[in-house]
Amino acid sequence: MHPARLLRGYNERMYDIYDLALLIPLILLVIYWWRSSERKGVAIAAAREYCRERELQMLDETLQFRRFRVEKDARGQSRLCRIYEFDYSVDGKDRHTGEIILCAYVVLRVILHSATLEITEYGG
Repeated sequence: MHPARLLRGYNERMYDIYDLALLIPLILLVIYWWRSSERKGVAIAAAREYCRERELQMLDETLQFRRFRVEKDARGQSRLCRIYEFDYSVDGKDRHTGEIILCAYVVLRVILHSATLEITEYGG
């Protein structure tokens, strides 16, 4: 036990500022992880739906977070967005890369990289 705690009549059940200084970043990290996993779920669902509508096969059924980037939304406001990548196939024999740009829980744009670049804008 810390000597200063003995002098103050410290009760072991009490928390001091040092305990809070360790606990608050941990709580913030858990909240960040939780919200990130929710957003990734939104992006996965959007990628699956996008591929299904275009009769494409989403390979591996997964997304990879690539980076944060500032993007303009439909109103022209700059927002910090997440860029996710996924792989898809047109005929099951090829492999192409697509991107989903997600701001908060809203899909702004889907980009398919293949022989021709396909960009689909959403209202976000």
